[in-house]
Amino acid sequence: MRSRTLAALCAVSFSLVATQVHAQEIFGAKLTHQLTPPQFCTIKKGVMCSWVMREAQGQPGRLKAPRDGRIAKIRLVACAPRGSFVLQIVRTKNTPESARAVSTGPVINYNGTKRNCRASRNFDIEEFNVDVPVKRGDQLAVIATEVRFMYSSSSGPSIMYDPPLAEGDGFRTTELASGFLMLQAEMAPP
Repeated sequence: MRSRTLAALCAVSFSLVATQVHAQEIFGAKLTHQLTPPQFCTIKKGVMCSWVMREAQGQPGRLKAPRDGRIAKIRLVACAPRGSFVLQIVRTKNTPESARAVSTGPVINYNGTKRNCRASRNFDIEEFNVDVPVKRGDQLAVIATEVRFMYSSSSGPSIMYDPPLAEGDGFRTTELASGFLMLQAEMAPP
C-alpha cells in the first residue's frame, strides 16, 4: 500500500514538474540589454515595415520556436512613450535575409517606460497574453512604423522588409539591417 501511494505521489510530482518545464519554453531575446533610441521604418512618417528577428539577444539557440504549438505570451522591454505593432510569425529559407510571413496578428499596444529608456538592468517587462499558432523553426517579427523595443548594434541582428511581409506572398530577400528586437515568446503547454 505504501509503495503504491509513494509511486502515485511520484507520478503526480513528475507530471507537475513536466508541465512547469513546458510552460517555460521561451524563444526570442533575453530582455536584459539596454535600449537605444527608436528605430523607424523609413524617413517618411507613417510607413510600415516588417522587422524579423535573426538573433535572439543573450539566448543563443533560442531564435526559433522549439516545437509545433501555440504562443501563449509575448514579452518585451520598451522605451516610452507607448506604441503598437502587429505580431508576425515568419519562416526563413537558407538565410534569415529570405523570409515569408505565415501569420499576422494580433495587434499589441505597449506602454513603455521612461525608466527603460535609461536603465541598464532590471527592466520593466510588459507581458501580453496571445494565442498564436507556430511550427517548429518559426521566428518572431513585427510590423510597425517604429520600434521602441530595440537595442541597436552595428551587426544588424534584425532584418527589415520595406514594404512589410504579407501572408500569402513567397519568400522575399532584403539587405536592410536593424538592431536586436527586445521581444520574446512563451509557448503554451502541449
